[in-house]
Amino acid sequence: MSTYTNNDKSADSVHDENNASHLLYKPVTLSAEQFEKLYLAPMTRRQPKLAKQLGNPTPLALGGFVITTTPLSCCLMAWHGSGGNGLAFIGPIVFLGGLLLLITSILEFILGNTFPCVVFGTIGGFWFAFAATMIPAFNAAAPYSTSATDTVSGLSNPEFMNTFAFLFLTMAILMLIFMICATRTNIVYTLIFLSLIVVFLLLTAGYWQSAEGNSATGGRCIVGAGASLFVASLFGFYLLIVQLFEALDFPFRLPVGDLGALWTRKQESSASGYGENSANVGNENV
Repeated sequence: MSTYTNNDKSADSVHDENNASHLLYKPVTLSAEQFEKLYLAPMTRRQPKLAKQLGNPTPLALGGFVITTTPLSCCLMAWHGSGGNGLAFIGPIVFLGGLLLLITSILEFILGNTFPCVVFGTIGGFWFAFAATMIPAFNAAAPYSTSATDTVSGLSNPEFMNTFAFLFLTMAILMLIFMICATRTNIVYTLIFLSLIVVFLLLTAGYWQSAEGNSATGGRCIVGAGASLFVASLFGFYLLIVQLFEALDFPFRLPVGDLGALWTRKQESSASGYGENSANVGNENV
């Protein structure tokens, strides 16, 4: 009789374990707002005091971005007799573009925001490298000149242009990766990277065409790159306004085309399928 009781208890415990296993794999549905707070928002809960002291560093990078790209784009399009492919903007490129983006990248790293940290850090580093190439003290372009000492002449040397174009091409590939990652955030952010892809591809084509002697075609590519950069700066201005309005707690929010809900629906459907499969496995054991 006691043997029958033990077997009965064992069967009940197995049944309870199966039920617990079924409940363990029950799918949980999150709203878009809950998902954003859990996975998209900065991980500031681990450093609440530090996060409150630092605030949101993103507008700082956006400010440095637009104040650098807007005049440079006008220069590339040769508006109002401008020219020189950015030689006049070495100072702004270093201190407003590179430095502000590098500072923001460090602050984003402290807050635990990996993607903005990488984006601002790499673009800031590019601004530093671009400016350094045009500064005579770095002696990057001067060796390509006939006198081996003239930086301005070296910048227009075909060999230099063919070589330097590979940097633009690599940046285009990097912007493509950033654009794919930006589809996890919003449409405005994604369009900025799409515009930058066009910018770097046209700069690559412009440099290569100019190096081959096709100055007219190369010039049109450079102008097209300036136009695309101007579009990117407009998107940057808009995103900057959105960030500042949110920081100052305005009673309304400008739309940015949130793409998080799209990814949330995909993850919810995947989680639901996983839960159903887990439930079926549990039912087979009962």
